[in-house]
Amino acid sequence: MFSSLIKLPEKPRILVVRTDRIGDMVLSLPVFASLRHAMPGAFIAALARDYTKELLEGRDDVDEIISFPSPGAHVPTGMIWGLGARLRSMNFDAAILLYLKSSVALCVALARIPVRIGPATKIAQALLTHRIRQRRSRSLTSEADHNLALLSPLGVEPVREARIVVDGDSPGPFVRRPDHPLVGLHPGHGGSARTWPVKRWEELARLLAEAGMDVAVTGAPAEKNLVDQVAAAAGPGAQKYIGGEGLKKLARALYGLDALVAPSTGPLHIASATGTPAVGIYCPIFVCLPERWGPIGPGGGAIRPDVSPCDYCLGSDCPHFDCMESISAQQVMEQVRARLRPARVGAR
Repeated sequence: MFSSLIKLPEKPRILVVRTDRIGDMVLSLPVFASLRHAMPGAFIAALARDYTKELLEGRDDVDEIISFPSPGAHVPTGMIWGLGARLRSMNFDAAILLYLKSSVALCVALARIPVRIGPATKIAQALLTHRIRQRRSRSLTSEADHNLALLSPLGVEPVREARIVVDGDSPGPFVRRPDHPLVGLHPGHGGSARTWPVKRWEELARLLAEAGMDVAVTGAPAEKNLVDQVAAAAGPGAQKYIGGEGLKKLARALYGLDALVAPSTGPLHIASATGTPAVGIYCPIFVCLPERWGPIGPGGGAIRPDVSPCDYCLGSDCPHFDCMESISAQQVMEQVRARLRPARVGAR
C-alpha cells in the first residue's frame, strides 16, 4: 500500500489514539501488543477517554495514559488547545488514530506529530499524513484486524491478542459449587443495535439452571431491574453482580465465569480478553455483524438471526421482523455447552 515504510528513530515515541467505547478499546489492545513486540524500546502512550482508561492501566505495553473527560468520543471544544499543547510537549514521533474524530485528529495535528496514521474516512482524514482506506461499515473484517492494518506503514507485524490480565488470587464476587459450571448472563445493552428479547434471556436462565449450571447475571446500576428479572427466572440460587465499581472489578468478576453470554457490548469483550469463553448475540445489521464485532479471545463465539444482513432495521415493515426472536434459548444453550471451560487453578 505504501511505496516505502516509515522510518522512525531507534526508540520512537508513539501515541495510540482510541476515544470511543469499552469494546472498541478492547479490540484495540492488539495494537499495543504488536508495537511492544516489534519495538521493545519504544515509548508507547495511549490517548483515551477517562471512561476506558482503566483497561490500559498496569499494562506492560502502555508506558503512559493521557485521558480526558467526555460524554462521547470527541474532545470537548474547551479542551482541544490545552490537550494539543500537552501532546506537543511530549515530542511524539508518530500517532496512530484507530478511530477518527475531528476534534481528536485536530489535537494530534496541533501537537505537530510528524507521522499521523489513520483510516481514510470522514473529513478529518485531511489532518493525517498517512491514510489507509478501509471499509469498516460493511463488517467483512474484524475491528481488531482493521486496527492492526493501521500499523502497516510502520512495517509492524500484527500480534492478534486482546489480553487483560486479572489477579486470579484475589477474591471474585461469585460463590462456586464443585462440579457446577458457572455461566454469566449480561442481558443489558448500550442501545447501539437491536438486542435479544428479555423473554429469551429468561428462557436461557431457566435452561441453564435446569441443566445443573449455576447462573450469574451481571449489569450496570441502571440495569438493576433487568438483572433482577433475569436472575429470578433462574431460581433462588442465581447470583447477581451490579457494576459501577470500575472496569478492573468488572474484569475480575467476568474472569471468574466458565462462560458469558452477552449482546455486542463492552463486557462481552472484557470477558473474552480475560480468557473467559464469550458467546455474543448479534443482530443482522451490517455495521453490527459479528464478523466485525465478535470476540477474538479463546473459545469465543457468536450467533445471529439466519437472515440476510441489512443496512438498518425496518421494524414491522421488514418481512423478517422480529428476527431477533428467531434465536432460540436452546441455540444459545448449545453454544454455551460447546464452549464451557474446565476450572482453572487460582481462577476462582
